[in-house]
Amino acid sequence: MRILVISMRLGRTMFAAAAVFLLCAGVHAETIRVFTGKNAAPRELYGADKLRAALAQVKDAPRGARVLAAVRSAPELARFDLPEFGPQAEEAFLIRQVGDTWVIAGSDPSGVLYGELELADRVSAAHALPTGIDDMEHPALKLRGTCIGMQKQEITYEGAEYDYPYTPENFPFFYDKAQWTQYLDMLAEERYNTLYLWNGHPFTSLLKLPRYPEAQELPRAQLDANMAMFKWLTAEAARRGIRVVQGFYNIHLSHAFARAHHLPYHLSAPNALASAYTRYAIAEFIRTYPNAGLMMTLGEALSPQYGAEWLASTIIPGVKEGLKESGIRTEPPIVVRAHATDIAAVMKAATPLYANIDTMFKWNGESLTWTNVRGPVLDRFRMLAESSNVAIANVHLLSNLEPFRWGDPDFIRETLANFQRIGIGGLHLYPLRYWDWPYSGDNAVPRLMQIDRDWIWFAAWGRYAWNPNRDPEKEHAYWAAQFAKRFGSARAGEKLFEAYTLAGPCQPRLLPRIGITEGNRQAFTLGMTMPQLIDPGRFNPAETLWTGDAPPGERLQEYVAQEFRHEPHHGETPLGVSDETVEASSKALQAAQAAGPFVSRNRDEYARVVNDLEAIALLMQFYNAKVKAAEQVLLYGYDHDAAHLAQADALLAESVERFRELTAVAGPAYLTATGMETAQRRIPFPGGMDAFPDWQQCLPMYEKELATFRKRRAELLSGGAAAESAATKPLPQVGFTLESGAGETFTVERGAQLFLDRSETIGDVAPELNGLKGIRISTREGGTVRFNLSAQAQILVGFPAGSSAQSSVLDPETEQWNLLLLNGVVAKGTPAMAVWAKPLPAGANELDLDKGHYVILGFIPAGLEVKPHIHFEAQSSAAGTPNLDWLFE
Repeated sequence: MRILVISMRLGRTMFAAAAVFLLCAGVHAETIRVFTGKNAAPRELYGADKLRAALAQVKDAPRGARVLAAVRSAPELARFDLPEFGPQAEEAFLIRQVGDTWVIAGSDPSGVLYGELELADRVSAAHALPTGIDDMEHPALKLRGTCIGMQKQEITYEGAEYDYPYTPENFPFFYDKAQWTQYLDMLAEERYNTLYLWNGHPFTSLLKLPRYPEAQELPRAQLDANMAMFKWLTAEAARRGIRVVQGFYNIHLSHAFARAHHLPYHLSAPNALASAYTRYAIAEFIRTYPNAGLMMTLGEALSPQYGAEWLASTIIPGVKEGLKESGIRTEPPIVVRAHATDIAAVMKAATPLYANIDTMFKWNGESLTWTNVRGPVLDRFRMLAESSNVAIANVHLLSNLEPFRWGDPDFIRETLANFQRIGIGGLHLYPLRYWDWPYSGDNAVPRLMQIDRDWIWFAAWGRYAWNPNRDPEKEHAYWAAQFAKRFGSARAGEKLFEAYTLAGPCQPRLLPRIGITEGNRQAFTLGMTMPQLIDPGRFNPAETLWTGDAPPGERLQEYVAQEFRHEPHHGETPLGVSDETVEASSKALQAAQAAGPFVSRNRDEYARVVNDLEAIALLMQFYNAKVKAAEQVLLYGYDHDAAHLAQADALLAESVERFRELTAVAGPAYLTATGMETAQRRIPFPGGMDAFPDWQQCLPMYEKELATFRKRRAELLSGGAAAESAATKPLPQVGFTLESGAGETFTVERGAQLFLDRSETIGDVAPELNGLKGIRISTREGGTVRFNLSAQAQILVGFPAGSSAQSSVLDPETEQWNLLLLNGVVAKGTPAMAVWAKPLPAGANELDLDKGHYVILGFIPAGLEVKPHIHFEAQSSAAGTPNLDWLFE
């Protein structure tokens, strides 16, 4: 039976006339007619096309069936008795069968689009129009977005972080319209309405900026191509109900502009010229791309105390100027990240000036660790929900899930239900392999596309951002059917869905109990060293990993102390969680293997799924043995019973064997273990991609660790144990000149005055710091320190341990600073100083850490690796136990 689908855009009178004409003309009763409103928006027409394609597959249509889709206020719907949407309704729709007409009414054009897509989904699933349907829906979250990085992990553009011009060499995917079309179609299908693009300073790649011709960085032809492409992208996104939001960092300048005006590429404090330039660039962006929005990182380069001023006096005025010049009355969204800035002060200053301000904060840091948050993280989200238009949760980087497939719908559904409970109104979703977009990390030819490999990642977050309050049993059936569709049978679908949900919580649950950070410093898939397990305080742990991004429970040192004292445990325990993840990952692998006989499609992808699950199971077994070895070592620190070390030996050896098996399984399957391979990554080993890109490079380190432990243990048993140490040499210096501004130079040595306005002098200093040329400042006045480096370097800054300045400036979330040395400088009346390092480019630089007790202790070569360590043989953070790191180093 042939079915004809006719699309019509008709007014009310024409609708009736057309119906009579079609019937009189003898059109078959099976014909399904699709009508849209006379003034239908492009997104309504897009949705109608998708619905049309679904209806074309219906083999048995009701006699006279037709579909009418329009906004609720359209005259075409006046004759239907339909309920009104609430005054605040956005993107809502009603689908109702009225006689032989299936009516789709939207609160706005986006509501019509989503109603059309919903009806298309139901038609495709049932191969029929749903009889008696009367459903009204609206999204749970107002903003539902994914992101793509117009960034690279390597610093390739004149030594400046995050700054990358839009060129075919840097981002070939940006110019691929077919690939964009596939991606945008996927976003629309999954009900996403926002697309974020991240870049440091995108304006010279997308705007001509005639007022500042010295700012241009691209040839005219390339700039014209970029502008045409961005206009196409924003228009195509808008046709699918999606707003493109362009991100930028502050204060980042055009490099050509900075050179012309003798300024650094990045500024830590505002100045009049930078403000005028940025304000104009933002106005031009709004005028040129009226359908786009802006997302900003106020901090990192810009010191936190200037964030409110910069937003209120530069960015918002720029947006308003662009709106005024364009005659646009509707304010586009401004998204402000609550990252490396004083967000409370920012919102207090900005809210009276601009209504449509949203805020964004990382959910579980840069990993995925829990379906909920508590403590300081919960407090931050609640504050943002109260102070902003929409509080957006940023599911960021997923450092603990890499590189494996991940998609636990139950975990995601519970997470988004908690968004609702907390008051979070937006989702910003990273892909699983951000730095390699659009490809996955799989070692496959041709390269696998992330939207294909990680289909369930995008689908589940989109589904539950729309509505997380779905029936769990029905959702089980839904996802099993999705797997069945991809792998060929219901039995395969059921088993693979089971495997994904069993494996899903393993990495998220284990990291908070034993890990160092939820940030990108740690590559969880590559394991951890024994010192990182028994002495995490030495490695700058991010405490919110377990105080905010995990349920209540114990860390390993606390657990062992409770065990030794025979005291009751509370909440989750490291060993308990580790045992549970071993069991769950093993069952997940078994379920996936059991699907094998029933898989009739995508056999290659099925094999990759099984391989991933085997790797996850081996990773959990590796951690289980190693955590238990660490437990025995910590117990030895309490009672000095050598039997603990014997048990630790066997367990550590077992962990090495499991890692060897993991290397054999995962190594050939992936190009690299993680997407981010820079020197920023320091756990388990510093050096990034150059030294430790994969499991193969880490395995010898774990073998060496076992050999060292056996040597130290033999020394203990023979009574001749002692930590070997060589005379520590001073670190090499990078030359610099101090420019006008805050601070004065001094030599770091005993007796030297630490601060300009205080009398404290250095009583002792670590040998490696002795003799370095540093810069001291006033603790009361602070100020911007300006200096010129002769080469790329690491700046060394000392903070009194536990000081408020250290906590506010060196927030582990920023991941910019690396801990080098504990107890590096000691002065009477000041807590012992911890020394931190941060990479800087050659040439002009600025540092402004506001007021407080800190001192610049010198500059060392950028490529010099200094292992974090403790001066004066400090005790580990486990009170009452000796530092046992030397057993493994």
